[in-house]
Amino acid sequence: MTDQLPNKIIHMDQIRINRGIEKICKCQKRKYMLDTRNRKVMCSSCGAIIDPYDAMYDMASRWEQMNEQLEYMLEQRKQIINYKPWLKTIRHLEKKYRGKKMLPSCPRCEEPFYLEELTSWTGREFADARVRKWEEEHRD
Repeated sequence: MTDQLPNKIIHMDQIRINRGIEKICKCQKRKYMLDTRNRKVMCSSCGAIIDPYDAMYDMASRWEQMNEQLEYMLEQRKQIINYKPWLKTIRHLEKKYRGKKMLPSCPRCEEPFYLEELTSWTGREFADARVRKWEEEHRD
């Protein structure tokens, strides 16, 4: 074996690795600009060249967050559409009445009754006037 290297081998002392360098672009919300001629990805805010993998990973992460937000907002939309405050009392009554283990009681005479006994309805103004009159008569 010879102690000399062949002439075609290039010494690697011309390349050095600097592992302490931080990323060039430190923008919080990057906006990417593509250079199609040179096939480079750049930050449109600071002009730094960005590794294409980092750019794709950042965009995928953003889309993932947007999809999660979209799902959350669609769920909220469904809840808002289904929310009917005027049915809140009826739903509460239905929940308590299920299985007929519990019966509602009249708020004035405290007598229990079946919901099936509700056969007629009264206008709100008339009912409010009747309730006020009853409360005035029964104040102690």
